Amino acid sequence: MTTTRPSLTLITGATGFVGSRLLAQAGGDRRLRCFVRDAGGLDAPPEVEVVEGDLTDPVAVRDAVDGVDCVFYLVHSMEAQGDDDFARRDLELAEGMARAAADAGVRRLIYLGGVRPDGTGSEHLKSRGEVEDILAGFGGEFVALRASMIVGAGSASFDTLAQIVERLPVLALPTWRDRCTQPVAIDDVIAALWAATEVAPGRYDVAGPDRLTFKAMTEELAELLGRTPRSVDLPFTSSRLEGAVAAIVTDQERELLTPLMAGLDSDLTVEDNALESVFGIAPTPFRDAATEALAQRSGTDDGLDQAA
Repeated sequence: MTTTRPSLTLITGATGFVGSRLLAQAGGDRRLRCFVRDAGGLDAPPEVEVVEGDLTDPVAVRDAVDGVDCVFYLVHSMEAQGDDDFARRDLELAEGMARAAADAGVRRLIYLGGVRPDGTGSEHLKSRGEVEDILAGFGGEFVALRASMIVGAGSASFDTLAQIVERLPVLALPTWRDRCTQPVAIDDVIAALWAATEVAPGRYDVAGPDRLTFKAMTEELAELLGRTPRSVDLPFTSSRLEGAVAAIVTDQERELLTPLMAGLDSDLTVEDNALESVFGIAPTPFRDAATEALAQRSGTDDGLDQAA
């Protein structure tokens, strides 16, 4: 009796915030390969194949996708490097992956991007949409998950917001304080990504159940951290200034924070949340997701009132 060998799935960005969790929650008898720049930073079981290389190297990318049935593309640049900029570099990397996937006969490509805002949006958000469009044209089945702020320990956007609330006695909130978002739990995103290997090809918005302003989020976080929320409303916004100030207050780099701050000045809500209707996942409320994330950041189950 012959048995069919499971198809091979490639995870790019396997050492990152999302990719590491996707790998950890793979389960089943999946055959997995990870494509990473530094295998030393990868925590993977011995049965997982590892290809070390850089997405800027066409040969390494071709080696990574060789024999692969499904690709998770979880790469997104944020910081400019030299004369380059993250948006242009992201497009080049996506084009390289799309070509390699097409040449290798990859059946399905899954991309995690961001909710597309009404209007122009920031360069960071536009870049995610452009990458999505490039990958969608690779020629095979394509699934895009568009997420709002992802809530979890290790998420740059969530950790930044939490640290600002923890460390400042009074928050100076720019005009984006009244922008709305639908923060989604990292566990829900991971479950949706694995479910995306089976759903119909398409582009899906995934979000939490709560529509919150950023100001309301800071107040919720303050309560969870055992603090009294205090804030001053500013009549302007400047992502460069806000990125510089946030870099002083938090553990993040200014080059990362500046585009993140620019992305806050858009409403990131969805009309059709596919999390439950398509992926069969009940969206986790923000308070529950934030409680779990803060507990993981503090290293305890009940240390939500500890300052970082």
